[in-house]
Amino acid sequence: MVTANNALGKSEWYIMEKLWELAPRTYVQLCHELKDDPGWSRSTVQTMLERMTEKGVIRFEVVGRAKQYYPNVARDDVAVAEARSLLERAFAGSASMMMSTLVRKKQLSKEEINELYAILQGAEDKND
Repeated sequence: MVTANNALGKSEWYIMEKLWELAPRTYVQLCHELKDDPGWSRSTVQTMLERMTEKGVIRFEVVGRAKQYYPNVARDDVAVAEARSLLERAFAGSASMMMSTLVRKKQLSKEEINELYAILQGAEDKND
């Protein structure tokens, strides 16, 4: 479970996206996929995998001589934890305050507003 104490950094999100997309991935496969991206050396990948394993957000299985890495948390669970963290930090835990700010600052398109309305209407219907 991702919490405020082990929230994912930008680089960790990048690796998680690779694992959510297609797991398992070995260290060599991840290095190959990241080799053209600036800042991703083999040692950086190794360090990130070790750190993420310690956090508990990924796990590995040894197959032959290679470690195969898997996500240990669902993408939705991480997204909810990150959203909750943002709400707590920036909006005193209030989703309505966040939405009000986005609307007031004209940061939502008409399409996004309609989508949000449909989501809220669906949630209201489920609670009846």
